[in-house]
Parts: sequence; structure tokens; C-alpha cells
Amino acid sequence: MHPNHFWKISFISSWALVLSGGSLLADDNAPRAAYPGGFTRPPSEGKDYDTWADAEGPDVGVSQTDPKRLPSRVDNSSRREYPPIYKQRWGACGQFASVASIFTYEMNVLNGTAADTDAHRFPAHFSWNMMNRAENKGSEAYHGWEVAKRIGIPTAQSYGGVRLNKIGVWPDGYSIWREAMEYRVSGYRYSPANSVAQLNEARGWLYDRNLDSKDGEVCGGIFALDGRMGELKKVTFTIPEGQYGAGKDLWTRWGPSGYGHGITCVGYDDQIGYDVNGDGRITNDLDLNGDGRVTLADWEKGAYIVVNSWGTKWSGDGKIYLLYSAMIDPTWKRGNYLGRAEVKRYIPRHTMRVKMACSDRTNLRMTIGVSGVETATAPEYEIAPEAFNGWPLFGRANAGHVPLAGPGEEGPIEVGIDISELVEKLIPEERKTGEEQGRVFVRLSGKEGSSAEGVLHECALRSYDEQGQFLKESKLEVRDGLFGKDALQLSGPLNYEGS
Repeated sequence: MHPNHFWKISFISSWALVLSGGSLLADDNAPRAAYPGGFTRPPSEGKDYDTWADAEGPDVGVSQTDPKRLPSRVDNSSRREYPPIYKQRWGACGQFASVASIFTYEMNVLNGTAADTDAHRFPAHFSWNMMNRAENKGSEAYHGWEVAKRIGIPTAQSYGGVRLNKIGVWPDGYSIWREAMEYRVSGYRYSPANSVAQLNEARGWLYDRNLDSKDGEVCGGIFALDGRMGELKKVTFTIPEGQYGAGKDLWTRWGPSGYGHGITCVGYDDQIGYDVNGDGRITNDLDLNGDGRVTLADWEKGAYIVVNSWGTKWSGDGKIYLLYSAMIDPTWKRGNYLGRAEVKRYIPRHTMRVKMACSDRTNLRMTIGVSGVETATAPEYEIAPEAFNGWPLFGRANAGHVPLAGPGEEGPIEVGIDISELVEKLIPEERKTGEEQGRVFVRLSGKEGSSAEGVLHECALRSYDEQGQFLKESKLEVRDGLFGKDALQLSGPLNYEGS
């Protein structure tokens, strides 16, 4: 059996027909969604990087659904799998949306659990502190999903809560890093929401993931949004008395200026509306923007249900409506897309437990290599774990020029690194007897030309069985452990036990 066992939520997307009350030109019905530029994939990965490549569910636009089967209202924040509404600390809004909300919800759906305890919730600050440069910097949803793809997310119970009171700290404790490996994102995708067909696909996703459920309870997905929050008073209105949803707050569009803000779309309500043009009617069949056609951009009726991370007192209950038409904004292109993620459970079979310190984690350099020959002097295969190589994924110096543990923390921390795929390259099926040995190689240094220095205290290999039960630990011999301008290199036997 392959060492990387996992279970996934299958995501099925679709383009659907037109909602009653609006019209759609044929050229609006794109065959599939294109990635929006800039913020939907790590810049370092290049234009060919496919964020959905390892997902099990079909990509956006693969199948069709009949919008007539969809209810007029869906609110997934009322489900037991959805966590409480949080009040974010610092600029971690993107991680409160993508990890603390969406990842938590999807993982609870996958596990059949409720988000009623920190054991079933996931922290926003774990992924945020991985990429905020040890400063109060903002982040986007995909940052958290990439962290979850590559190293995973621990539970809030192990981490110490959904948020911490320190910026830039990395957790100390192999068990935290090891637990994180089990909870992963397999793929994520951004899709546009600026046509009626795209809106119907989004509604179907929110209702039942476009599975066209015939019997039993349905379970919808949720989305990440990137809203512009400047001058909110200009776009925030309270639905008048006598109208459906009276007393509730609503955004007619994104703020006219200002900063981006990560929020979560949990549902929709087709009956919510607002008289945007002030003609005394709420319509979906008039050309309000004067472009000579009626499209989703002209709709005054129908809205997404949005959860913010500004606490339950904001907007009455922490939620607000966002008109469907607000998602079409030529001045804020990042706000025209809905982000979704697919999650998986994963069992590592081979890990490395490392206790070390470094004066500058951005300029830390680590490689791990393996050979199938016990007497080898060089590896056959090698990896450079992103977290311990300056997080090149997220741009220059994203780990922060601070000690490995975080600002002001000079001491060592104990971390865990998944090396299952690396070891698996050496283990053809006919050799899995548990007796063969190879060799593992570890190299630590500071980045060339930097002043980074560190010390390795412990380095050990761990193996687990197919259920994730610990089998064995073997330590590599560490002498003085110092590294910096001069590299530290060590090696030791690699036992395939647990493969």
C-alpha cells in the first residue's frame, strides 16, 4: 500500500442555466474558469502551476446543474461543522477566512464532526505566522491553503487556540508539527462570479457542491472572498421596514477605495434586494449601468451571505448580505472571484524530528536527501523543505529576518518534517520487507553571503504504520551541531520499517 493514505471531499462544479428574472448573452457562458492573475497562485511557482492538480473533484465548469432544483436560501454557517464567528487579531483576516473558517468547516464535513471544540477547529495564526515576515502584515486565502498543502495545519487545541498573542512565532514541539501533517489541502481553485451562469454554479456549490442530491441531507461548500473595505459607509445600507430581510445590513458593492479584506461566503438568499438606483423598485431586468444590455451587473435582487471576522457585534450578528451584482467590479478585480478548497486526511509514514536554532530563519538553508545504499556518500533524491528555506513560495524574505522560533526567541524549537514521499522513492513494492536499509543525509547552513548562524541539537528519523501509529525512532549522531557560513552535514542509516 502506498504510504500516503488520504481521504478527500469530492468537489463537483458546474455551469448552470439562467436564474429567472435575468438574461444572459451567449458569450457570457465561458466553458471553464480561468485563474485570475496575480493572487491566485504563488508567484514563485510560475504560470503553469496548477493549484487543483492534486484535487479529486472536477474542475470548475465540468458539469451542469438545473438551477430550478436549488432552494431560494442557504446558510451553511448554521451547520454544526461551521465554527463560531471570530474576532480577528491583527492582519490575519485572510487566514481567519481560509483556515479558521473554510478549512475548519470542510475538515469537519470530511470527518463527520462538529466545530464545537478546539479539537475540531483550526488556527488562523499557524499559517499566518508562517508568511507574515514576523510583522503585522496582511495575507490572502491562498497563503493559508498553500501552507496546508505543504505542511498541514494542526488543531487549535494543540496549537494553543485559534489565535495567539504574539506575531511571527513558530510552534515548539514535534507533536504539533506531526499533527499538522494529517490535515491538508489537496487543491484550491478561484472561479469568477460575474455572469448568471457563474452565479448559478456558485449557488449550486453553496447548496450541495453541485452533486444534484436526490435523497438525504445535502451539505454545501463555502467560499473565500477578497473584499475592498474602504469607505464602507458609502456602500452599506439597512434593508427598510416592510421589505424582505428588513433591518439587516447589506453591501451594494465593494468599498470605493482602500484595502483588501478576507471574508467568507457561507450562503445566499435570492429574495434579498435593495433599490440601488432609487427608482422605487427592486429589479433584475433593467439596464441600470447603461451598457445596452441586461446582465448580472444590473441586478438589484439576490445576495450572498457573508461572514466577517470582526466579531459577533459587527453588523448585528457578524454577518452581512452582499448583492450578487457587487461581485462585478472593474475597479477591484480581486473581488470578482470565489475561492474554494478541497481538504484531505493524510498519514505520514516517515518523518524527521529536528531540534534546532537559527539566528535568521529567512536565511536558513536545509536539504534532506536519501539513498537506497547504506554505504552511500551522496543522496539519490533530495528535498529542500520550503519552511526551512526562507519560504520562497511567498516571495522574498517572507519568513522574516528573526530567529527560527520568532522575534526575540533565541532558543531552539523542535519541529517535524514529512519525508514520506522522499523515502517512498527508494521503496519499490518487491523491497518492502522492513529489513532493507539505505542512508539519509541532512545539510544545514546559512544562505550564501548571509550572517545566519545556528545550532542543531537533535535530529531523528521516525516511522509510522498505515494507521499512523508510531513504530520507531532512530537518531542521527550530532557532534557540535554548529552551522552558518560553514555547512553542517550529517548522515545515518535509513530503515524502511513502516513502509
